[in-house]
Amino acid sequence: QVRVLESVAEFAAEGTELHHCVFSNSYFLEKNSLILSATIDGKRIETIEVSLKTFEVVQCRGVCNENSEYHDRIIALVNKNANLIRQRMKAA
Repeated sequence: QVRVLESVAEFAAEGTELHHCVFSNSYFLEKNSLILSATIDGKRIETIEVSLKTFEVVQCRGVCNENSEYHDRIIALVNKNANLIRQRMKAA
C-alpha cells in the first residue's frame, strides 16, 4: 500500500521507524513535494518524495536510506499512478 503522509506526527513516526531524515529535515513544510509511505501488511518499507511540478519520484528511501527489496516495484507503482496525483491536484 502507498499512501500520503498527512500529519507532522506521521512524518515523525516514518522518520523514527525508518531511521532517515523525512521528519528532521522538515519535509512536511515542502510546498512542491508530496511525501508518500509504502507499507506491506502495515510495516513501513520506504518513503517516497514526488515532485508536484513534474510528478516524478525525486527520491525513495528505506531503512537508513537503503533500498528495500521492493524499491524498484514501489517506484514503478508510484510512476504508474502519477496521473491520479495530477487529477486530484486539478480537482482541489
